[in-house]
Amino acid sequence: MLPTDRFKRGDFEWRASRSSFFAGFHASLAAYAHAGNNLIVEHILDTEGWHETLQRQLAPFDVYFVAIHCPLPVLIERERARGDRALGSARQDYETIHAGKHYDLEIQSEDGIEYNTEIVLNGWRSGRRVSDFSRPI
Repeated sequence: MLPTDRFKRGDFEWRASRSSFFAGFHASLAAYAHAGNNLIVEHILDTEGWHETLQRQLAPFDVYFVAIHCPLPVLIERERARGDRALGSARQDYETIHAGKHYDLEIQSEDGIEYNTEIVLNGWRSGRRVSDFSRPI
């Protein structure tokens, strides 16, 4: 569990802790999968090397890699409403986050949760895997 209140108070510095936090988080995903758990993970792969690290750690498992696209104005409004992100990070992520990645499925957030849930489940059930996670490293 991330001690967000302690980061806000200044007890810890997020920049100094971020790398080790996410290394542990990524390793925990593989550990949960190795223990027999099925996972649904929402994660923005915004840091160099994370994608490749997860490909290696999750190589023994059936990974269905889905991109969720959201209109930039919606992302900017969410960023403003949250108030806990650097302004402009939504635009930066929008312009870079999907670059160079190959997904099993790409969906649009504005299509709605019920529709997207059905599309994701049908795609997962099909057994068709074409993403970066289905290729040997």
